[in-house]
Amino acid sequence: MVRLSPPDIGRTKMAAISLQSDCSNCAALCCVTFEFEVSDDFAIGKPAETACPNLDACGQCKVHDKLEDLGFRGCAVFECYGAGQRVSQELFGGRSWQDDASLVHPMAECFRQVRRLHELLMLLEAAAALPLSPADDAARVSHAKAVDALVIKIPVEREVDDAAALVHGFLQSLQGYASRNS
Repeated sequence: MVRLSPPDIGRTKMAAISLQSDCSNCAALCCVTFEFEVSDDFAIGKPAETACPNLDACGQCKVHDKLEDLGFRGCAVFECYGAGQRVSQELFGGRSWQDDASLVHPMAECFRQVRRLHELLMLLEAAAALPLSPADDAARVSHAKAVDALVIKIPVEREVDDAAALVHGFLQSLQGYASRNS
């Protein structure tokens, strides 16, 4: 898996985890996992866990260069926060639903949950910009490590819900820092 250098996220460094999408190391998980409904964001509808008809035989988007022009604004603005490549490379060892149809559901479900966890990691990373006390910064890093540990064990929705509640509670406790920065 390609990992980017960790950004400067505050006084206490967290491990190198890419929180930016790297489509070249992903199995087109966003193109299969989610349901699309015809709307201003999607020119077509498709059921969840069904490949987008715009994928070519190699699993690449045939219309990627003109997504917005063709009515796929939702695809153009989607960000997985690095969950796609992490699921594809780290958790599924480079295997793909494109080569083994039995992997569609497990990869899609894993992607849904890992994306939520990576969103939490993004929020915790953003909190490093606040002038946190050493204790709050250590708590931030501790929460990030706990969230990352869930990714590695391939989480279920209930575990992600619990982690989200803890992280959101912690972030709410930091409101005083944000108002001091205003």
